[in-house]
Amino acid sequence: MSDIRVPLNAPDLGERERQYVHEALATGWVTTGVFVERLEEAFARRVGRRYAIACSSGTAALWLALAAGMPRGTRVLTQAYVCDAVSNAAFFATGRAPLVADVDFGTWGLQAVEAQRLFEACEQQVDHEPGALVFAHTYGVPTRDTEALVALGRARGVLVVEDASEAHGAAIGLRPVGSFGDVSVFSARGEKSLSGGQLGLLATDDADLARRARQLLENGLPCRTLRFWSTRPAFNAQPSHLNAALACAQLERLDELVKAREAVHRRWRALFAEVNGVEFQAVHGTPAWWLTGLILYPEFTPLLPQDIATGLAAVGIETRPGFYPIHRMPHCVGTNLAGPCPVSDLLLRQLLILPSGPTVTESQQEYVMRELFRLIGRE
Repeated sequence: MSDIRVPLNAPDLGERERQYVHEALATGWVTTGVFVERLEEAFARRVGRRYAIACSSGTAALWLALAAGMPRGTRVLTQAYVCDAVSNAAFFATGRAPLVADVDFGTWGLQAVEAQRLFEACEQQVDHEPGALVFAHTYGVPTRDTEALVALGRARGVLVVEDASEAHGAAIGLRPVGSFGDVSVFSARGEKSLSGGQLGLLATDDADLARRARQLLENGLPCRTLRFWSTRPAFNAQPSHLNAALACAQLERLDELVKAREAVHRRWRALFAEVNGVEFQAVHGTPAWWLTGLILYPEFTPLLPQDIATGLAAVGIETRPGFYPIHRMPHCVGTNLAGPCPVSDLLLRQLLILPSGPTVTESQQEYVMRELFRLIGRE
């Protein structure tokens, strides 16, 4: 085992983060406090929304959005290639798996034409009334069909949820990612571009949806005058004051952190520029690269990404394969009503995620290249 360590996605934490967490501790409050309100106000301004609600995780934010905004008895429609937090939130909000369609080959985001096919397939099924359309900006690249998806969802009369969990700081034109859907959700988990340790955020311009989401935030308790009384089952999804303090510091540094990840991504593209049999994610809008993914074709190596990840881990390099598409999960088989999902399946088989965090150095990237080529026998 090598003594060298190249982390996949370590956060960049500095003096400001330590200062704010210390200030939060000094208040004596750990479950709530001024940093929660401060984060919500600053985040709403950052993403161009009227309301922002902090909660315990990105999954909790998704659940809050769906539970507060969907009619009961309806289904969630989303993309196949996405973090399983989306399917988990759909189960928690509706009791049923989401229905999925494929992503486009370039940006790995939901295609409007595939979403339309999914809506049409639902019309042919009993008990498949759509209630929400969820699309994600995969790995920090804005979805190519963002505006078309929002228009489609609204024309169909469903809640449009923009999952910007991986895309802090990205934009389409002059608009920040997270300002397009009826409601947007973000993750501030430890390895995200904006790290709060374990935190999530929901943002919207809809006052009624924001009110309902806030009611669900604390075990569904909507009334402070009637203690421990609620109108529906819910979770405790409140954020920690300490996590909010950490996220406040990171939000103030977000542009700096996004630029650092951009520099890492650009170096990867330069290092692989003359290499055949590999392909990076396409660029759309202004990405904020959370992770850098590389498709490895058989002409580059017959090894699968999982095998490469195992081999690189032995020399201290953290990598990982891509997401398992939702329709490949045991509890979600048969959810691809619109038909096969070849792009999502390709990403499952052949995508390798490279070290992408803001602290990754040029010398570490060169070390990764040497060890990768040694592993595949192309030294």
